[in-house]
Amino acid sequence: MLKLLCATRKYPPSVGGMEKFCYELFAKLTPEKEIQKNILSLGKSQKHLIWFMPYCALYLLFNARKYDVIYYGDSLLCGPAFFAKLVAPHTKAVVDVHGLDVIYPNKVYQLYLKLFYNCFDSYICNSKNTEDTLHARGINNTVIVNRGVDTNKFKIATEDKGTLKQRYHLEPDMHIILTVGRLIKRKGVEWFIRNVMNELRDKPICYFIIGGGEEENNIKIAVRDHHLEEKVKLLGRVSEEELNNLYLHSDIFVMPNIYVPNDPEGFGIVAIEASLAKLIVLASNIDGIGDAIVDGQNGFLLEAGNAPQYIDKIVDIMNYPQKYEVLLESFSSFTAGKFSLDSISDQYIDVFRKVLE
Repeated sequence: MLKLLCATRKYPPSVGGMEKFCYELFAKLTPEKEIQKNILSLGKSQKHLIWFMPYCALYLLFNARKYDVIYYGDSLLCGPAFFAKLVAPHTKAVVDVHGLDVIYPNKVYQLYLKLFYNCFDSYICNSKNTEDTLHARGINNTVIVNRGVDTNKFKIATEDKGTLKQRYHLEPDMHIILTVGRLIKRKGVEWFIRNVMNELRDKPICYFIIGGGEEENNIKIAVRDHHLEEKVKLLGRVSEEELNNLYLHSDIFVMPNIYVPNDPEGFGIVAIEASLAKLIVLASNIDGIGDAIVDGQNGFLLEAGNAPQYIDKIVDIMNYPQKYEVLLESFSSFTAGKFSLDSISDQYIDVFRKVLE
């Protein structure tokens, strides 16, 4: 039985992509898989790091020897991990790396990370882009394990498509385009409204945006500037039930990321979810998104910032729906096979066992 400690600052009841992934991953690390785990987590807003970091270090100083492997949920925990390694050199340390947590543009933070480069037994990277970033910093003991999703998540809608369209005051022939995620610059939502939706204003489409964030006001301004109030709907944060219905009843999912210096997309987990829900996924071929979407296998990769490509693809999907409908089952099956939580958790367990060898 492998004795494992999972240490993370991102965990429920706090809400977010990393929190959700950690919860679902840890749930798969069971005694049936010869794993005896304990969880050391924050589960609160990041302002609580001021006490969690020293608490984590103190806990590890006294308890690190009890474990065969300690898994750290992201690079910020390298400080406590270093002290655990000093007192328990035989306990293996595995650090998960997500991309932005390595290149976050703060000089003090970068100096902090540099102090602990190459101090640990393995680094798990969520994408090839993240691994390349570590290699550029001289860290080579890396392995790529993509993020996973619950393949049973999108099975049954609680209302039919017609009812959903009526509720949002949409005509029956209206196509729904969907984006889900934090509203930050690199997600490209404002760009998509100004450069794509503005050109498609005469088409029977409506763009639904789920999520909140610092770009929300700029997005609203873009909608007003182009008089797209009837074509673009900002829904904010919605319930799991509503999110499920929108995934299952939308037609196209877009992840129109643009390049923003020092702010890469580590991995496109929402694109994976959309593919599972049998949506046609259109995503920018930038940063770590290419690890989530394999062009022609579970979606289509387009050039970041290329509005004509997005416009042409959306129009083609609308004009020839049968051509794309035959792809949906194979796209969803590809995603389920490659990114199931069972498969991803087994890859994590393989990493833990290999560092022990």
